[in-house]
Amino acid sequence: MFDIITGLGVTGWTGIAVICALLVSLAAWQNRRHMQREDEREARERAEVGKRSAPSGTAAPHPAMTTARDTQTSLRPDPLPASQRSASGNGSDDGLSPYEAYRAMIDKRVQDFARSRGSLVLSIVHHEVDEYIDTDTAIEAIDLIRHAPDNAPIDIILHTPGGIASATQQILHALKHHPGRKTAFVPYRAKSAGTMIALACDEIVMGTSAVLGPIDPQYAWMPAPILAALTEHKSADRVSDEMLILSKMAQQAVDEARRFSCDYVNDAHKQDGTCALTNDLIGGGRNHDYPILPQEAASFGLNISTAMPEAAFGICQPPPKDDPVLIVSMMNSQPERDGGAPVAPVFR
Repeated sequence: MFDIITGLGVTGWTGIAVICALLVSLAAWQNRRHMQREDEREARERAEVGKRSAPSGTAAPHPAMTTARDTQTSLRPDPLPASQRSASGNGSDDGLSPYEAYRAMIDKRVQDFARSRGSLVLSIVHHEVDEYIDTDTAIEAIDLIRHAPDNAPIDIILHTPGGIASATQQILHALKHHPGRKTAFVPYRAKSAGTMIALACDEIVMGTSAVLGPIDPQYAWMPAPILAALTEHKSADRVSDEMLILSKMAQQAVDEARRFSCDYVNDAHKQDGTCALTNDLIGGGRNHDYPILPQEAASFGLNISTAMPEAAFGICQPPPKDDPVLIVSMMNSQPERDGGAPVAPVFR
């Protein structure tokens, strides 16, 4: 034991101390993050209680009842103040946390956007790596659409990497059966399932540098069309039972995606009345992260506009961030010490 302790030397013990310090810092950061989320949850609960206890005569009008006569001054998507961009900031003068101030600002922008457009606004905006279209998104969308008057226009603000196929299909079904005009606004990106929701609308308004994407399903974190074709390139005796099952299930996912995506695409985007558009977006050989800019989207025959209101950019601004924690492996500097090229840290 003594030999092990002394054999590590100063360098070894220094490395261990650095690792321990980083782990302690990470634990402290995670604790701050947890406390912040708890504060946000309590703030939302207080807001809901306040709404329920408000006198009936002071209730805010439903967004569907707003008209163009109520147009507010356009909100530009100015960057958040420094005090709101960091979770360590002091917040606002009202005693709100940075996140609460951010949410209040975004909610106001959504309300102003609804008034200016005379529409109902569904905001599907995702910034964090663990945010995507899921069952909660579907519930929010379905409830908004089913309570909307038949002739009410619906505007959907999209900023999302995609999401779960079944939840997306529920949203598409609700949109298809709403007779009012539906407009998708894509200030920055609406990939995968987000593209499908955009295609379900009568018009897609894109920022000049915004992107849509292919709609090929991903299965077991792999492109389903490629996984489904596995047995075309390898004989069954060279494929494991697990991969063979995954390949069959991937083919099912592709077949289902082809069917329901074609059913839910708005007629405004079907130039020939066939499924050629969705078949191309599923099996056209593009990488799933392939960016489809407005010019290419228009070349597919989509009903595309680039007349993006400035307020839509503002609704998609990111929330305040925690102070970043960067952990760089001590091994990264080894090649440089050995005379090789330095290895850059890998960021997730």
